[in-house]
Amino acid sequence: MKTSSRGSRRNPSSVVPVVTEQFSGKVQTQYGGAGLLRRFLGKLGLPALLGQLADAGSGLPKYLLAVLSGLLLGLQRQSEIADLRQDPAALLALGLAQMPSQPALSRFFAGSTRRLSDKLLGLNAGLVRQLRAGRLGATLDLDGQVVVVRGHPGGAGYGYNPKRRGSKSYFIMMGFWGEVRDIVSARLLGGQHATVSAQMAQQAYRQSRQALPPSVWRVKLRADSAFYSHDFLSALERDRVTYAIAAPMLAPLKAAVVGLEYEALGDKWALAEFEYRGHGQQPRRMVVVREKLEPEHPRGQQLTLFQCEGYAYQIIVTNATWRAIYVWHFYNHRSCLENIIKESQYDFGINHVISKRVGGNATWLALSVLAYNITNWFREKVLQQRAHRHMAHWLRHHLINLPATLVYSGRRYYLKLWRGHPDRELFERALYQLEALRL
Repeated sequence: MKTSSRGSRRNPSSVVPVVTEQFSGKVQTQYGGAGLLRRFLGKLGLPALLGQLADAGSGLPKYLLAVLSGLLLGLQRQSEIADLRQDPAALLALGLAQMPSQPALSRFFAGSTRRLSDKLLGLNAGLVRQLRAGRLGATLDLDGQVVVVRGHPGGAGYGYNPKRRGSKSYFIMMGFWGEVRDIVSARLLGGQHATVSAQMAQQAYRQSRQALPPSVWRVKLRADSAFYSHDFLSALERDRVTYAIAAPMLAPLKAAVVGLEYEALGDKWALAEFEYRGHGQQPRRMVVVREKLEPEHPRGQQLTLFQCEGYAYQIIVTNATWRAIYVWHFYNHRSCLENIIKESQYDFGINHVISKRVGGNATWLALSVLAYNITNWFREKVLQQRAHRHMAHWLRHHLINLPATLVYSGRRYYLKLWRGHPDRELFERALYQLEALRL
């Protein structure tokens, strides 16, 4: 029996059309939403600020803006950033005249210096002060990250390195503003500095505090046990900073926590406190958190610091006058910075080693910090995301990585996006907010 083709025409969904590939189309890009980034960078005045970092006629701003744009797009290798040369539509969307080649980027990072990275971090701190002006209080979180290296890059050293024992590493000392989730300071050090000294802790605190706007007068600070020292605590007390810092389990502290009278908080948790006076030191308040361990699921030593008789203990030294439970809750909020660290590493390559020179790696770190903060400010100022903020990969997926066709008409360039794109409303709302934004 002969089958009519009329049914197929009436039901085209049952027919799979044949597609033939041809290189005859117009210029297209996968970064059709990159114009949002260009507009936001313009609102921040970034092109002009980067231009002020170098002498007139220098090509330095071109490289800085190119790498920063690549990091904002999620490109974390020199080769990936250089590949934007093959995407003229993306360069137009980003407002870039051209993109340096990979050898040129390698030479740029090889010739970068610590002075340049310090200038970039100063620029970042200036933007933090500008965008956060008027705030009265701030909570600083200090943390350090070990960066594993291969070979012998400049400035790397031997120190605490849990991932590759006995190998060289870098150590990144970082400061965060807890309430707004900004990175306010970052410094690349040799691996031998992974054991934080009192001097290093004070330096990280000073650099972080300098990035705060002058309106901030009430400062609180959180840190893990690596930052515990009498000299550092004394410096915070002189500055009238309210702090909550984990204390290492020294032998006298271990003996003290077992014999305390604890206040139970349910079946698992209990709290107690006591005063501890070290050798030649003033007494300080110690809040002890005791956790009852499940026999089949014991906690690791890194999370608990000390285990004894079926319990895990943690001690928090503080000068706060709050109830012990509030001290505990305040310190626990420090865990939010783990999300910031994870995002800065996975989405901005903040822990990447891209050069044999320490100056190049320090410059990459500074640009990664700046790219993270720009994305954080974009989410808050443009997308109005404050209490809950989407990660950078969500932002790129829904607003930046949109297929578009470049069209030249009426002496103007247009990026034509799919009219039925599911994120069209979100994009147009972001575009409207950008046009009305005043910083």
